[in-house]
Order: sequence, then C-alpha cells, then structure tokens
Amino acid sequence: MFFDPTVVARYTAEDVRQTHTFHDGEAFVGYVADRREGSPMGLAFVHFEAGVNFDFSWPYDELSVVTEGRLTVRTAEGVISAGPGQILNQPRGVPGTFEIEERLRMVCVHHPTFQEAVGVSVEEFGALSERDEEPDMSASPRGPEHSGGFFDPTVMQVFDSDDLTDWVTVDEGSRAYVGYVADREQGSPMGIAFSRFGRGGVLDLVFPYDEAAVITKGRVTVESAGSSFTVHPGELLYMPANTSAVFRLEEDTEAVGVHHPTFEEAFGHPPHRS
Repeated sequence: MFFDPTVVARYTAEDVRQTHTFHDGEAFVGYVADRREGSPMGLAFVHFEAGVNFDFSWPYDELSVVTEGRLTVRTAEGVISAGPGQILNQPRGVPGTFEIEERLRMVCVHHPTFQEAVGVSVEEFGALSERDEEPDMSASPRGPEHSGGFFDPTVMQVFDSDDLTDWVTVDEGSRAYVGYVADREQGSPMGIAFSRFGRGGVLDLVFPYDEAAVITKGRVTVESAGSSFTVHPGELLYMPANTSAVFRLEEDTEAVGVHHPTFEEAFGHPPHRS
C-alpha cells in the first residue's frame, strides 16, 4: 500500500515505493516514505546478504532496528555488533564500516528526512546515481561538548531492552510498559523507546507526535478508523499524530518506537517526568 501520513497503517518491505540496490544486488534499500510523502522521518526497509562490507557516514541521525541476522560495525571508538530486537544508533556525520556476517534485515528511521538532509528527493537521488552524479552526502558530526551519558549522540551505539532500568507503566492491567533510550534531553532529534505489552491487553492510544513502531516479538491487532489489521515481527506500524487506535495484544509483544517530535517537545517535559 502507498504511504498515507494521515492514516494508522502497517507497512512491509513489499510496500516500498522507491528502491536502490547496490553491491551487485546484495544490498537493498527500500523507502516507504520521506518528506515528499508527508513523513517527518525517513522510513525504509534495508536488506543485506552475507558478506557485504562497506564504509558509510550518513547526513542524518539514523536508527536501525535489526529484525533478522546480525552485523558488525567498526568505528573510531571500537567494534560493536547488533542482532535481532536491538537498535543501532548512527549519528549524523560519524563514519563507520558495516560488516554483514549473515543475511540481515532492518527497519531504518532517520531525521531529518533524506530530502531535507541531501537536498534532493529519494527519486531524484536514484536518477542522479544512474548518471554517476550523486550529490554531497557529507554532514558535520556533533562536537565533544555533546558526548557522554547512557545515550551519546556523538558515537555509534547498540541498545537492547535489557539495558534499561527505568520503565514507565502505561497500563498496569495490560502489562504495558515503555522504557526510553533517548529524547531531546539526551541530544536526540527523535524519541527512542522500547515497549512491552502483555498478552490479552487492550489499549486505546493516541499520541501528540508521529510514531513509527517496529514489532520485534509477538503480534498486535490494530483497529483505527473502521479498519483492522495485525502487525507481525519485522513489520512497521505508523501512527500519525493525534490519530487514535485500539491495540489488542494476542500474545506477549515487544516493539521499538521512534517518534518526532520528541516527547519533551510534544508534552513540555522529558519522559519519565511530570
């Protein structure tokens, strides 16, 4: 289905509107949405086959949620590895090397959008690439004054839900909990959180920000605006700001949520505080 920024919807790798393949077809980037579609964040599915290695540096802050496989990233600070259910944070302008050890599947969310960061749309970039006229993709990293803390916006990091000790109860009866990795206070342009939901729970939710959630375990049936659909691991759920949806948890479920603006910008105070 085509992306609609006004509708709560489920997206898979089959729904991408613009694809790029490289490394002899063993690497695939498929965009679901970017600025042109009305999304405040770039949303993409990324697939790699085993053995792909390449250097990179992004012109935006990118979060990759690994849904299958594992990768190693070599950076100036050392070597890190990310596997299923984990978040790989890639701050803008920070160089690294991807080493793909096995077939890899990720859902990637970044801010600003590709068009805002690069100056051309995803489609225009594809046409330029075919003519070997790619635009400048460089960006200045944050300075050392921003470094430090559990979440550090100046270095690449991997996060797991088990790393968190501070969880907020969303609904005790549904055993629904949210744990934030980062928000505005930590220097992130997006709110980044893990969520856990108990089987049998029913939640009626509406957010003051646009939320992209990746299911990493379990499944959830979502009802909104007269439609109903089930989201499975590896799929993307998009919830526009101020649009309600009912979540029905058919089994214990875990997800990674990324949203813009941040919690603090939307509510006027950091998460976990009132």
